[in-house]
Amino acid sequence: MFQFRGFIQAIGVSLLLTLVYGFIIGMFNLLPVEWVVITTFLLSYGAIGVFAPLWNKKTPYFATFLAAIVFTVINILFSVIVLRIPVLFNPIAVNENLISSSVMALVTACIFMQINKRIERTNNDQN
Repeated sequence: MFQFRGFIQAIGVSLLLTLVYGFIIGMFNLLPVEWVVITTFLLSYGAIGVFAPLWNKKTPYFATFLAAIVFTVINILFSVIVLRIPVLFNPIAVNENLISSSVMALVTACIFMQINKRIERTNNDQN
């Protein structure tokens, strides 16, 4: 069964990680802008791919997909409302954002699930 609390926790932790990472990178000006965008993308959607299956054991891939879509919509709304960037007028960009974010999160979740299964198997074999 889908656990809504775990879903919200995964989005919240990913959002907090993204904010802390962006603050640290922006404060110390460590990377060029392109690398900041790429690493922030990888960190935020990678975190969704790890935390959504961690807190939704019975529906890991659905929770990851839904969390990636919700996180992307939050990012798009933030860029439209706060930054005044007309993102929604370009449907191709919205489509690319939704696809790339969900693929990144689902690939991370798949890798995380495989690693978890292997760890559980080795723990069961040792016992």
